[in-house]
Amino acid sequence: MPAALMLVAAGTIGGVLPDIDLKDSTPSRLLFSMLGLLAALAWLFAHMDAYTALELWLIALGVFLAARYPMWWLFHTFTVHRGVLHSVLAAAMWGVLVAAAVHRILSVDAQLSWLIAIFLTAGYLLHLLLDELYSVDFMGVRIKRSFGSALKLLDTRQLPASCLVLFILLVAWLWTPELNSLTSLLSMLEDDWPGALWPDWLTNAL
Repeated sequence: MPAALMLVAAGTIGGVLPDIDLKDSTPSRLLFSMLGLLAALAWLFAHMDAYTALELWLIALGVFLAARYPMWWLFHTFTVHRGVLHSVLAAAMWGVLVAAAVHRILSVDAQLSWLIAIFLTAGYLLHLLLDELYSVDFMGVRIKRSFGSALKLLDTRQLPASCLVLFILLVAWLWTPELNSLTSLLSMLEDDWPGALWPDWLTNAL
């Protein structure tokens, strides 16, 4: 059950991640607030023996504010909505980054790390797909001007940014857990998934 909840959370987070490049969006503010909190806590626990309690909390507050606001401003200075982060390449980058991070930093086992990455990437791609479908007015049978901007392999209008995303993906791949655990899980599911979907009497009848 805890693993299932983690996978649901990963898929949900993946579903809102594409909107972090929208400056005034809730996902953007929430993500950078979380990054600031993590940076502050990491600094605090790493320097507990070097400062007094008051100094620790004051500096941790400064770390949070620095990570939350300047980083948020810098990120949105160099990104545009529905740019490189609205691409399949970005979805793959986030998946690989998450697989590496939860395995190396949080010590999650390899199999669950890859499953979390898969669910997050699936949520990310679902967001892009729904954005693209929304660009088609099926009732009026017409294509909106935004069609083609939500779901793309990479952003050819921002090649330097696309190259940076690809570079991050490749570097993060070096830190991902081994794939053997994932392939063994998939091979197991290949034999077991029918029994989880319908009862034996229906399988025998078919």
